[in-house]
Amino acid sequence: MLATLVDRPFHRPGWVYEEKYDGVRILAYKEGRRVTLLSRNAKDKTGTFAEVARAVGSLRPHAGRPPRGSYLASAAVVCEVAR
Repeated sequence: MLATLVDRPFHRPGWVYEEKYDGVRILAYKEGRRVTLLSRNAKDKTGTFAEVARAVGSLRPHAGRPPRGSYLASAAVVCEVAR
């Protein structure tokens, strides 16, 4: 089933839906506190999504021996808030 753009979600008993947000696929590489965010085409997006990079940089390793580096795969979505 393909997603269809509508003005607002519907509600019908017995139906479940998920809102779809378009985003940019991001691979975050963290080594110590240093973080690099890369697009699927290996373009550096660290500056574009600086707030995300700071959040990833603040992550701490799980108890025990810290990893040499970590990879996180996700999508970055920017939402505009009406003022």
